[in-house]
Amino acid sequence: MADLEKKNIDNLYNRIVELVENAKRNVAVKVNSEMTFLYWNIGKDITENVLSNQKSEYGKSVISVLSQKLVTKYGKGYGERNIFRMMKFYECFSDFEKLSTLSTKLTWSHFVELLQIQDELKREFYATMCANEF
Repeated sequence: MADLEKKNIDNLYNRIVELVENAKRNVAVKVNSEMTFLYWNIGKDITENVLSNQKSEYGKSVISVLSQKLVTKYGKGYGERNIFRMMKFYECFSDFEKLSTLSTKLTWSHFVELLQIQDELKREFYATMCANEF
């Protein structure tokens, strides 16, 4: 094989590798964004349609039964703890426009960490910092 032919093959290979890597990155961003919206919508639905004007004990029992059913169907990611996180996620990031911007840059793990920050201003600051560093 001539040096020129080998160089052309290497260049073609490198271009294809770059295409594959870019596509994989785009898929990961899209999947993360969709999962973030899913968790936000679950939190919204429970908060607005199930728990509004209900006693906290009722809410706990609903979450318990709901999580058991969801875990059976979809796995441990829908346990009580995560459902409560989804509700808090909706509560802390209720502005859908801001969420849309952040969800393309932050993962669910980022949001879980941010939920631990009680002060809204600090939480927004760190969310912005994370998004800018990503």
